[in-house]
Amino acid sequence: MGGAQQGMEVMFLAEMKDRTLADISPQMVTIAKQLSAQWGGVLSAVLFGAEVGACARTLISLGVAKVYVAEHPALEYYQPEAYLGALSQLVTDVQPQAFLLGHTALGQDLAPRLAARLAAGLVTNCVALQVIPETGRLQMIRPVFGGKARGMYLSGDGAIQLATIAQKVFEPALPDESNTGAIVNFASTIDAGSFKVQVVKRRTEDTDGMRLEEAKVIVAGGRGLGSAEAFVQLKELAGILDGCIGASRAAVDNGWLAGRLQIGLTGKVVSPQLYIAVGISGAIQHMSGCLAAKTIVAINRDPEASIFTMAQVGVVADWREIIPPLVATCRRLLHQDQE
Repeated sequence: MGGAQQGMEVMFLAEMKDRTLADISPQMVTIAKQLSAQWGGVLSAVLFGAEVGACARTLISLGVAKVYVAEHPALEYYQPEAYLGALSQLVTDVQPQAFLLGHTALGQDLAPRLAARLAAGLVTNCVALQVIPETGRLQMIRPVFGGKARGMYLSGDGAIQLATIAQKVFEPALPDESNTGAIVNFASTIDAGSFKVQVVKRRTEDTDGMRLEEAKVIVAGGRGLGSAEAFVQLKELAGILDGCIGASRAAVDNGWLAGRLQIGLTGKVVSPQLYIAVGISGAIQHMSGCLAAKTIVAINRDPEASIFTMAQVGVVADWREIIPPLVATCRRLLHQDQE
């Protein structure tokens, strides 16, 4: 990919959720825009679904110069064979410099399929990308060894480079209604009847309140709590602070909290203003999911717990000595503010 040509595109897949842009999409605009500027190319997005015109215009307001739109019943929800067929057709026709996807459940499933179909390189979960000026190659950095180190990768010559972008790493692009761009409709050859896998039913999981990824305050518990009953007090604190409850993998594996509330390398990636970690040792597999938090408060009775090296505030104590008075104090202060 050395020696980028003027006008070549940097393309990304804009994900949808409930017929609106998913949170990852404005974050993708930010990094894709940086790369297209470094290459001197064009920033483009791909949008699948039904009635996506408003979302296409939103992408243009965020700074996307060209939005490729495909509206088809088989593309309204993620279906691997439909997305793979449509994307491979478009990418083959356009030949962008690079194609980016979010490191989401969709991206993690689709990216390797697309890379295999296109015989292209793929680097996943990237936290930094840049174009090397001397060669025009794409440099990608991703966590390795469970987040203990970072690996650096360079794109090869000639072939398109694929990458998935870690969530909550890049600031989302902000809309500017003065931005202009083009919406390009493309017709993909989709034969839903030939799919080897057919979706027979969809069920939306009950989230019981705000989603972890959207919470400004998260109170998370780990193995140190000792039981599911202990999470009652953490839920109370989270409720007072208008936040969400979360858990480490150990707590989820013990059945103390639902898997959708797991934070870490194999769970959710969050970036709240305040992250209160209770009874969590701080293994890198967990911390990789919350290091983007603005303030981390750690409560652990082990003074050698590794979480204290990453927390802005550390309390060495049994959580039973801290959480009840903390709940009472927060409740009292909140009550005073409401008077």
